[in-house]
Amino acid sequence: MPTLIEHLEVLRHEMEMHRNPSKAVNMANYLQNRFSCFGIKTPVRTEIQKKWFAQIKSAQFNHWDIAFNLWNFDEREYHYIAIDLLKKVPQKQMQIDDHKFLKEILTTHSWWDSVDLIASNYVGKYFLQFPEQIEPIIQKWSQDSNLWLNRTCLIFQLKYKDEVDFELLKQLIIKFQHHPDFFIQKAIGWSLRQYSKFNPTDVKQFINAVQLKGLALREASKYL
Repeated sequence: MPTLIEHLEVLRHEMEMHRNPSKAVNMANYLQNRFSCFGIKTPVRTEIQKKWFAQIKSAQFNHWDIAFNLWNFDEREYHYIAIDLLKKVPQKQMQIDDHKFLKEILTTHSWWDSVDLIASNYVGKYFLQFPEQIEPIIQKWSQDSNLWLNRTCLIFQLKYKDEVDFELLKQLIIKFQHHPDFFIQKAIGWSLRQYSKFNPTDVKQFINAVQLKGLALREASKYL
């Protein structure tokens, strides 16, 4: 039975075969040159990872072991593969200590393209599975100096539809309302815009009550 390292070597060989230097430059520029890239477009990467996921499935490796091994590579496409792997993890298979791994992966190689997918998928499902963890973890993350953990607090409920804990969301928005960072203001507006699909009246009342302004207001008001 091949080891995880051997499986990763198979993946690396396949990724190298599809490397496209010119597209890699464009992808890196889009990510503000924060990451190296293979230059592999999403449809091609999806096909590569689909075959690779099928190969490693029978080995039953721990999904966090796989994810962090992928996360340790430089190229951004590996991080996307890790995220797609984590998105496949059933809610019932999540463990209560997963928040420790989530914090690590949210605060490493961090940028909006990774954080948003992890927050709205794995983090969102994790808190549905362990609702008793919401208060202690969100309190810690919202007080952390890392803006990506702060952003995660604001957007982890994006897929909750009409089940959003609006009282919690309002508390978080008030806490971060005057935060100067673009990504925090965007998250405030995004979370409200999404929930306004299901409860426009309460969202509008809240926006007016706290006198939301700027980018957050523009984003929040799109469906109102």
